[in-house]
Amino acid sequence: MNLQQMRGQVVQWIGLQDITAYDETTLAETLLYLGTLDLLSRTRCVARCVNLNVSAGIDTYTLDHSILALVDVEDGARRRARRDEVVSSSDAVVVYPAGAANTTPTTFTLIRADVIRFAPAPTANGTIQVWAVLRPIQMTGDTDSPGQEQYGGIPDEWHDAIVTYALWKAADYADDSSAQQGERYRMLYEGQDGRGGRLGQIRTAVNKRGTARAANRRVNLKGVPSNGAWVG
Repeated sequence: MNLQQMRGQVVQWIGLQDITAYDETTLAETLLYLGTLDLLSRTRCVARCVNLNVSAGIDTYTLDHSILALVDVEDGARRRARRDEVVSSSDAVVVYPAGAANTTPTTFTLIRADVIRFAPAPTANGTIQVWAVLRPIQMTGDTDSPGQEQYGGIPDEWHDAIVTYALWKAADYADDSSAQQGERYRMLYEGQDGRGGRLGQIRTAVNKRGTARAANRRVNLKGVPSNGAWVG
């Protein structure tokens, strides 16, 4: 869908005004942009390879505002580390700054959403490759679409989630009783507890497209006694 189609759905379904004297279409466009940001940050459905510049002797960096979330930082040889996860040195992610000779292998920790720390600090200037969710720019033209790279690169089949987010917020703004002041659309978008709904479906679809799989489970079963132990 393009911006004109998405904006039209929000305006018509909620009953926002589009007259010259009182035009609420700009609100709809803003909500569609916020929905795009929310969808990307919560599902991480679109990731791009980004080069982070590092300097010798510096271990802590503030991520650029254009990065919504980090998906992965790895060298392909070890399993990735996750935020707030305690890992042994053999399991920690090791990344090597590109273009630098005799550099020290580096593990990373996300201190906050926008602060990353490498330990030990790189011993030379270079770059570290990461997979990240990038912040798109807001659509302004009628033919602009979230499917275009600069506006998010989101597959067409998930554009409806952006509209549902905008309907949720617009219904709350308009105090629409038929939509329970937005609660109806909120549940469609994120589910009762915030972990289901359309977002949950998209997360599942994203995992199925990649190599993600459920964690291994170890099940211990008690042995079955022999026939001689039975009492008739």
